Amino acid sequence: MAAAFGQFAATSQFYLYGKGQCTKTGYEAAAKKYGEPDIMKQEDLSLEGRVFMVTGANSGIGREVTRFLASKQGVVYMVCRNAERGKKARDEIAMETKCDTLHLLLADVSLEEGVRGLWEEFAAHRMEEAGKVELQALVCNAGALLNDLTLTKEGVETTFAAHLLFGTYLLTMLALDTLEATEESRVVVVSSGGMYNTAFPDWNTVTCRKGRYDGQMAYARAKRGQVLLCERLTEQHPKVKFVSCHPGWVDTPGVEAAYGNKKSYLEPLRTLWEGSEAIAWLCITPAEELEGGSFYLDRTPRVKHIAGPFFTEGSFTKNRPEEVDHMMAQLKRWSCAETRPGWPVLADDSPLNEPLEPLQKEVQLENYVGRWYVWANIPTAFDVGTTNNIEDYSLTENGNVNVLFTYGKEGSTSVSEIKQKATMANKYNSKWSLSLVWGIHIPVPLPYLICYIEEDYEHTIIGVPDRSHVWIMARRKNINEEKFAQLRDVAEELGFDVLKLVRPPFLDSIPEPE
Repeated sequence: MAAAFGQFAATSQFYLYGKGQCTKTGYEAAAKKYGEPDIMKQEDLSLEGRVFMVTGANSGIGREVTRFLASKQGVVYMVCRNAERGKKARDEIAMETKCDTLHLLLADVSLEEGVRGLWEEFAAHRMEEAGKVELQALVCNAGALLNDLTLTKEGVETTFAAHLLFGTYLLTMLALDTLEATEESRVVVVSSGGMYNTAFPDWNTVTCRKGRYDGQMAYARAKRGQVLLCERLTEQHPKVKFVSCHPGWVDTPGVEAAYGNKKSYLEPLRTLWEGSEAIAWLCITPAEELEGGSFYLDRTPRVKHIAGPFFTEGSFTKNRPEEVDHMMAQLKRWSCAETRPGWPVLADDSPLNEPLEPLQKEVQLENYVGRWYVWANIPTAFDVGTTNNIEDYSLTENGNVNVLFTYGKEGSTSVSEIKQKATMANKYNSKWSLSLVWGIHIPVPLPYLICYIEEDYEHTIIGVPDRSHVWIMARRKNINEEKFAQLRDVAEELGFDVLKLVRPPFLDSIPEPE
């Protein structure tokens, strides 16, 4: 119920907020409040020698920002995907602005190879032209809003790849050393008010490995990720200004393609320049005037959440610090082919949308029984607040398994136990039906599913069909962090929300059962 209200509030209040702030009317009201003197109106403003990179520069917002920077004789690198359209745009802007420092870089920013290639080309060209590599402003603008699930040739969902993974995160990481060595540098990320509709979701959802594909939500989630990324990079790299921004509701080819006739709901739409001029301002205004980590609209930092009652922030679209930690770790991992997992991206057709299945290969019970230490779990009511979690399994004469779960509590030295009986519920011995043994046998409603077991039977993962609980277990009590990270990764691939994992401690004050 709370989630339903949160989504309703986020969506409806963003629309109402947008009608007042994001339309042409909102721009005109904001522009009247711009301070004087206005750097954007200085006729003698010169950007000569200052270096800019703009992605998605051959049309829409990117082209307008490029045109302005070129008109002030900046050194502008236009990142475009299509050679013909890119060259045409560059030539037209150069002719209009009389700028001879306008350069074209061809790259598809939805691809890792494209982004790495364009940075190498840029750095080599700057060394050749200037003998050094500087970059005053990186504008991450390119992206796509697709109605159907579309994967890149590298196997990543295109919207997520272009807007967040490669087009913003990887490009920024490649540029970071240069940015930190350049005075007055900043990264300007063209996000969207669409991010008001959502928090950043779990990794399987944002990468479209599960859930029904919705192009609008895929776009909104990537845009929320951009805002969170700028916040975190501001904390980590204070020498550089990282800002995200919203151009407002602008009459662009992208809006036409995404909304068609429905764009009338966004009217009165801004002109391209009305949506672009504040982004150009973010590129050139003194860095000391920028609030790192902020989300800008019309040169002013704006609220990032409006999902609570009466346009308050609420909590529906907010992320916890540990969720952002996980996002950053996964962006780093997925941005490199050597570490990116080859997980299938299937969205609507994903097995993660269905109940968890146990292993479809035989579990040798004589190898599986024995003692297991619980390294981590998404706990049940029995598990919450416990320590020293140990599972002991022993075979019965009829081929079933006796289960003894022992545990402790902080502040106590006693050991508690729960006895269960397991019968095999499939031919692979990977699905168990459990019953509590309290004088009588009381059936446990949740099946015990062995969903992962290593060949040497040293580590295993147990789950339940709806993935609400999971147990990561090992033969050794002492946790090997590298191995735990691998098992955590397997659990995430299987569809568990690993941010809910708890690691029950093993306290020396509590004796281990014989």
